[in-house]
Amino acid sequence: MTTNSITAAQGRRRRKKTRTAEDFVAIGAMATPILLLLLFIGIPAAVLLATAFTDYSPGIATKFIGWKNFTTLFNSSVFYTILLRNIVYVIGVVSLQLLVALGIALILDNDLRYRRIWMALLIAPFAISPVVGVVIWKNLLDPSYGLVNYVISSLGLPPVPWMSTPLTSMIAVVIVAVWRGFPFIAIILFAALRGIPDEVKEAARMDGANSFQVFWYVKLPFIMPALSIMALFETIFAVREFDTIQTMTGGGPGTSTSLLSHYLYRTAFGTFRFGMGASVGWVMLALTMAMAALIIWRAYRDMFPKSKA
Repeated sequence: MTTNSITAAQGRRRRKKTRTAEDFVAIGAMATPILLLLLFIGIPAAVLLATAFTDYSPGIATKFIGWKNFTTLFNSSVFYTILLRNIVYVIGVVSLQLLVALGIALILDNDLRYRRIWMALLIAPFAISPVVGVVIWKNLLDPSYGLVNYVISSLGLPPVPWMSTPLTSMIAVVIVAVWRGFPFIAIILFAALRGIPDEVKEAARMDGANSFQVFWYVKLPFIMPALSIMALFETIFAVREFDTIQTMTGGGPGTSTSLLSHYLYRTAFGTFRFGMGASVGWVMLALTMAMAALIIWRAYRDMFPKSKA
């Protein structure tokens, strides 16, 4: 064996030891968050799943009833109405949030005067406590003394009966949800727009592209990963929307603005059927995972078009 081959073999052994040490460090670094996830998410989810197969109610002996909660839930017309409403709500709210945020981010990306002041004002809805923000909007939309109806009446238009009809109540909830969600998205998209190299935009303009073409073929592909991530997060938030519904309408009139989270709350804490409430919780989890998987799949296809996924 030559000196060179011995040296090469010793080098390979050193690299193998180094890789082994790095692997242990990586495993150790990953073990902590995985254990925390199991502790704070995995165990509660397992308890929730076990509860869904029982008739658990405080003060009553708990019995295992199998799939009865799920069959009762899936045979309920009220459940399907609320499920469909929740899906439409998520699609509508997230779409409006992304459109409003994208428009504001594009405005901020231009040479806007006092941009720092506008950005500080923009982040204000996100900085306010959610319940406080909802209460403010509830007073603004009050049919008797609300500022919104005062402005509408001053324009010679009839006042809108906010929170009095199913349609206007849902519109009010959507307005508040969009107002709460778009500022954070706008800041993220603005940061993504500022990360686009000026050379790429200038090259597109030199090739004769107009403003819309620069946006569609240059800016939009660059910010698509950030847009997809924001769509994913806001979808998760919208599926579990509760505080806006409970504070503004209480799910009413009737159940016209009730979503799955509010339905879960009324089932578990209104009628003390915690087993049934747990089954609603698992339906919410399945809906969230399905919609999130669709967004991730679409984003992956956009970012890696040659992939077979």
